[in-house]
Amino acid sequence: MNTAKDIFQRAEQAARKGNLEYSIELYLQGLTVNPKASDERQTLHRIEAQLVESNGGNPAGGVGAKLKSAGKIANLKKLKVQKKWDEAILEIENILKIQPHNTQLLFDLAELLENIEAPQSAIAILSDLTDIDKTHVESYRKLGSLWRGEGEPKKAIEAWEKLKMYRPEDKEAGKAVRDLSAATMVDAVEEKKSETGDDSFRSMLKSEEESADLEQKAKVLRTDEDRVEAIRFKKEDLRADPTNSRLWRELGGLYQDLRKWKHAKAAYKKAIEVNPQDLFAIDRIGSLEESILDEGVAELKEQVSKLEEGGGSEDELGSAKVKLEEAEAKAIEFKTGEYERKVLAHPTDYELKLVYGELLMQGGSHDQAIEQFQKAVKDPKFKVRAQNNMGKCFQKKNVHAIAITQYQEALKGVADPDSDIAKDIRYNLATAAEDNGEYDDALEQYQIIMATDIGFRDVSTRVDGLMQKKQAE
Repeated sequence: MNTAKDIFQRAEQAARKGNLEYSIELYLQGLTVNPKASDERQTLHRIEAQLVESNGGNPAGGVGAKLKSAGKIANLKKLKVQKKWDEAILEIENILKIQPHNTQLLFDLAELLENIEAPQSAIAILSDLTDIDKTHVESYRKLGSLWRGEGEPKKAIEAWEKLKMYRPEDKEAGKAVRDLSAATMVDAVEEKKSETGDDSFRSMLKSEEESADLEQKAKVLRTDEDRVEAIRFKKEDLRADPTNSRLWRELGGLYQDLRKWKHAKAAYKKAIEVNPQDLFAIDRIGSLEESILDEGVAELKEQVSKLEEGGGSEDELGSAKVKLEEAEAKAIEFKTGEYERKVLAHPTDYELKLVYGELLMQGGSHDQAIEQFQKAVKDPKFKVRAQNNMGKCFQKKNVHAIAITQYQEALKGVADPDSDIAKDIRYNLATAAEDNGEYDDALEQYQIIMATDIGFRDVSTRVDGLMQKKQAE
């Protein structure tokens, strides 16, 4: 009986002789015996890409390749639903024969390999995938998770940082970097203590700076006093290396933690000055401005709330509301500009287009918002949200028929009819129908919501109003 090793050796020999088709079949046989052979699976895909290219094809998969694979794709979906992982892996490899650089298939393969407890193989596939498409953010997300599971926090941080580079607003990535950096920092502190017997956090701070960015270390600094000390160290480093943008960026992060906004902003600006290509610093200064504006809005909201509770005169309340409106408008205007920059920098990121569209919508620029949503809808992950938003924009423009169509399409994409998003879309659909004079249709949608959640917004009041209107007719 041939072992996987024997089969792989024969596959390698066939490849050397130029018999690529036979080599591919042998590699597939070997992977059936040992599906966790990561190096051999990578080699297989490289040979497949070589063969496709030599035949004048597109490794990413053209229209013809995708049509040929339609039946296999349908079977793959069925196997995944049935959780027949090994069979699904074999099926996906058969599809990859003619489209080895299909990023969606490669990502699906990585997930399947993870399911059969082959994390290293999944990591290898995702690494190849990101070489093919450096902007495939979900691959970085998966890599971050896998590397963490493999006990490689630095590699995990690197993956999450890559994700942040292409999607700066991703909250999961930001949290993952903070958590992992904090964990590695704590480990480093404990290791240093055991080596030196020194319990002083600050005493090891400088010596450990090269192993991880201080902007991450700051997350586990125990007191503001420690942060001030870290700033002193950082300034010493900058005197020795004043053109290092990373050091300026880290200094800005320390000042930001101390809520010294002006100093933080100045440090980030210096980082950009010495290195105009420092995308992290550019994003940091933008996020800093957002934080300052959001903080101002939050304070004014609290002030308005207190005045509404009887803590001041009508004039004071009116003045506070005006200030709040102005602050909110300023925040939206700034964020809109920031996301316009991000969209231009990352034209293939549909989530950025979605958020940019929402900011444009908040600012009343409905036509421009619709344009962004029409682009974002191309990504299945954001289709429902984009269609719902388009409906809102068309409704604001009093184009109710198109708004209704958008809401109806959005509803089709919602898996759970009782979810909050489903109720939101259905409510919007009902209001659009009502605005369009289609009272029976509106009533039907309101009643569907009412049947599962009578307290949802003002749905009960709207039903009563429409019922009275019908009785009056």
